[in-house]
Amino acid sequence: MFTPLKYYVPAKGEGMGRLQAVFERFYALRIWQQACIVTLGAAVGADALTLILYSIFFSDRLMLDLILTAVITVLVAYPIAYVFLSKTATVAKLAAELDKAATTDYLTELCNRRNFMQQAGAFIGEADASAGVVLFIDVDHFKLINDRFGHAEGDRVLVLVAEAIRQSVRVDDICARIGGEEFAVFMPGADLPLARTVSERIALSCRLVGCTAHPEELSTTVSIGVAMHRPEQTLDEVVREADFLLYRAKRGGRDQVMYRAPHEVVA
Repeated sequence: MFTPLKYYVPAKGEGMGRLQAVFERFYALRIWQQACIVTLGAAVGADALTLILYSIFFSDRLMLDLILTAVITVLVAYPIAYVFLSKTATVAKLAAELDKAATTDYLTELCNRRNFMQQAGAFIGEADASAGVVLFIDVDHFKLINDRFGHAEGDRVLVLVAEAIRQSVRVDDICARIGGEEFAVFMPGADLPLARTVSERIALSCRLVGCTAHPEELSTTVSIGVAMHRPEQTLDEVVREADFLLYRAKRGGRDQVMYRAPHEVVA
C-alpha cells in the first residue's frame, strides 16, 4: 500500500522566529565582527556575480578578476559596514536608555509610578480571584532629614531605603518609587500573612538604614499600608485603600504596619 511522504511544515511564525534569533545573535557580536560578516557576505556575493559573468564572456581572466573583485569589495565594504553598524548600535543604545528612562525612577532605579501601574494593572486585569497585595510605604519625617542633613543626604537615604525594600521582597514582586519619599510594592498572588511578614521585614531593614546613612543619629523608620486586592476591585481602588491605611499608620504614631482586618470596611 502506498504511503504518501510527509513533509515537515514549519508552524506559523516559526520561520520568522528563527530569523529573529539569527539577527539577535548577530547583533550580540562586537561591531568589528558584525562588519567582518557583512564584508564577507559582500565579497562572496560579488565574486559569485563575477564568476557567472566572466565564465560566459571572459573566462581567460576569470581567476585574476575574482581576486581583484574580492579585494576591492573588502576595501570598500568594510569601512562602510563598520560606520553603518556603529551608528545602528548607537541608535539601539539610545533607544534602550530612553526606554529605561520612561519606566525607571532615575534616583533609586526602581520602577516609576507609570510602570508600576502598568505592571500591577496587568496582573489585576487578568485575575479572576485576588491578584495579590499592594504595600504603600512612606519614610517618616523625611522633611526633617532634608532640613537637618541636606538634600544630598536625603537622596542617599532614599537610595538606601529603596535597596532595603528590594532586598526584602520576593524576586517577582514589583517595587516602585511613587514620588518623593513614597514607595509601593505589588506582590502578585500573595496573601495577607505573607504581605505582613514582608512588610515587617521592610520596616526592620529601613530602621537599619539610619545606622549606615550618616555618622550622626538618623531616624529612617517607615510607615506601611497593606491592602489585599479583592476580585471586585480595580487597581485604583486597591491603591487608594493602601494609601488610606498608610495614613492611618502615620496618624497612629508612624513606624508601623497597618492593614485591613478581615471584614473591616475601609472608607
